[in-house]
Amino acid sequence: MKKLFALTSVLLCAAFLAACCGGNKKTSAVNSKPETLARALEKADKKCRTDADCVAVNKGCCMCAGYEAVNAKSAEKIKNIWQKECALAACTMQMCYVEITPSCKDNICVGEPKPYEAYFSK
Repeated sequence: MKKLFALTSVLLCAAFLAACCGGNKKTSAVNSKPETLARALEKADKKCRTDADCVAVNKGCCMCAGYEAVNAKSAEKIKNIWQKECALAACTMQMCYVEITPSCKDNICVGEPKPYEAYFSK
């Protein structure tokens, strides 16, 4: 009986993995940075007049890929690409310090790294 249970468990695990990973072209690699997202970031409008014109968007599927500051109007297109390309992405569990505060400097959106101490609650 124990052998039957073990064999059934192995087969169920294999079937689950095959269903999750096999044949789905939309599955992204672990910690993926899709090319379409990278191209959209390169082409994104980064012009601004005020800090409110700028927002932070993901550079990759996972938060440890970092963020980039872009014009808020460009952000919608990038967020749509991110949702499409990264919907099934797997991310490793790790702490990363990559958040930014977007602002407008010399009419270009830029991002200042969040201070290390700000990641920890007091």
